[in-house]
Amino acid sequence: MIELGYSTYGMQGLDVFESLPRVRDIGYTAMEICVRSEWSTSADRFGEASRRRLVAVFQELGFPPPPLMDDLPICAEADDRTAMLDRASQTFQMAADVNFDDQPAVVTTTLGHPEPPWEEGKGAIRDGFLEVADLAAEYNVIVAAEPHAISVFDTPEKAEWLMEQTRHDHLKLNLDISHFVCQGIDLQHSIDVCLPYSAHTHVKDGYIENGNVRYQLPGDGDMDLTEYMKAVSGAGLKVPVYVEVSMQLSTLEGYDPWATAERCYQALDRARREAEAT
Repeated sequence: MIELGYSTYGMQGLDVFESLPRVRDIGYTAMEICVRSEWSTSADRFGEASRRRLVAVFQELGFPPPPLMDDLPICAEADDRTAMLDRASQTFQMAADVNFDDQPAVVTTTLGHPEPPWEEGKGAIRDGFLEVADLAAEYNVIVAAEPHAISVFDTPEKAEWLMEQTRHDHLKLNLDISHFVCQGIDLQHSIDVCLPYSAHTHVKDGYIENGNVRYQLPGDGDMDLTEYMKAVSGAGLKVPVYVEVSMQLSTLEGYDPWATAERCYQALDRARREAEAT
């Protein structure tokens, strides 16, 4: 059965050590740790003692080592690029520190900003990811590049191009199906193209309205979660499916992170059980 994980991206204001056992009690069997600069778990603030404690709690709860979510500006230039690589090094070191498995740790990132136009700039995008992947290899970390709707890196075909142009052991994909289905790209096609290259996956839903993406919780939109579970299972997914709650939702007044985590789990658990039964 497909494992379900949850990302602390949707729990920015909560203490990670208080959150972990509650997430496990809901039923999730994996956790992703957001390490973006606005989070208390950012690598520049989450020190060695906290990292050791995190490993101990993950092992106690039976979770696999945590993938980390960052937001690296892959095509930054000049001084900004130096700062990006410094930040990447800190994040990769943290990923290595909290990894208690013999497999490489995983760090996810989008392309970030600035974004060069695809046709003129895809070579720079490729080279930017390659440099970051070379750095990640020094820490035994895999960078999982996430295609993103309303960006230049936004389709399964562009993701496949990047993978085929790089063929780097430490550069894979993060498959977040929402970024494709909101554009009207076929779910099965997206999974068929991207999953063979994927080291990590997120799930949520969404649609495009007036040129902007409106993200939704899994189960709240038009995407058929049972079909999604069938598709990733049939494609041989080996890693958990991690719920990612968009900041469009988590920053709304009245947002309840625990009711949201429970709601997402119920929707996904029902879908995976239905997928197994058919």
